[in-house]
Amino acid sequence: MPDTSTLTLSQYQSVCDSLPDPTFILTESGRYAALLGGKDKRYYHDGSSLVGKWIADVLTASKAQWFMQQIHHALASKKMLVVEYELSAHDVLGLPTDGPVEPIWFEGRITALEQLYGGEKAVVWVASNITASKRMQQLLQQQAMCDELTGLPNRRRLMQVLEQAYADFCSQNRSACLMSFDVDHFKAINDGLGHPAGDRALRDLARAVQQLAAAQDWVCRLGGDEFAIVCQDRSLADITAFAQQLLQTGRQVLQPYATQGPAPALSLGIAHFLPSDLSMEDIMRRADQALYIPKTQGGHQVSSSYRYVD
Repeated sequence: MPDTSTLTLSQYQSVCDSLPDPTFILTESGRYAALLGGKDKRYYHDGSSLVGKWIADVLTASKAQWFMQQIHHALASKKMLVVEYELSAHDVLGLPTDGPVEPIWFEGRITALEQLYGGEKAVVWVASNITASKRMQQLLQQQAMCDELTGLPNRRRLMQVLEQAYADFCSQNRSACLMSFDVDHFKAINDGLGHPAGDRALRDLARAVQQLAAAQDWVCRLGGDEFAIVCQDRSLADITAFAQQLLQTGRQVLQPYATQGPAPALSLGIAHFLPSDLSMEDIMRRADQALYIPKTQGGHQVSSSYRYVD
């Protein structure tokens, strides 16, 4: 019976060449010393032309610096390092045209070699294509931050945007405000025309407000007929004019959904960020308080933390 406990040199070479993921030997100085596996053109470019070249010569400066940092980290720690990174054909010079066109996400597993390679310390870098799972993760994250009915950012996303805006205000004195608004007499739309009509009204309103808002504004749906907008770097005059445009646009968009009762319109409350705000909760509270004023005055009005506008 033949001895199967060891592999011949040709068998070992065949196994290495058949590895599903590309496995690089990278030296401490940043040289591509060897490449094993990774022959599937559906998931990987043919990187055999990289062997013998330097990372700094085949990658953009920022990418090359990042790769060298990971190599040195793995060599210093003597532990397997697991990293995620994105590469596109634009990041790597000299790649053949065959292979994936879209950017590829990789999980890199990096381990220091115990022996020198060509007189240098070196690492084994296994690059696994995780693009599909990464895109699914990004899609799920996007869905978690998106309102299903209108496609606008949802309350969770609003809180992130508001937190960053408050941090910018505190650290850079960057002007900002929170605008809260809802639909006056929205219940009459649902009761008189049905919930599908109410949904259409909210989608029409969301689309119109988003078109009216500035590119840097964040228009969000909080739930039901409640919306909010975070505005940065806009003057008091701009915000006042924008609020009036919202009132007029809201009434026009909602007019087709009017029933026998009062016409649907918008009530709007504005909280400008102030030095007295100790947290973003203070800002949200003032926006809610400002919104309450026009609601008690019959709607279709704006209340601001600076002044009241009919």
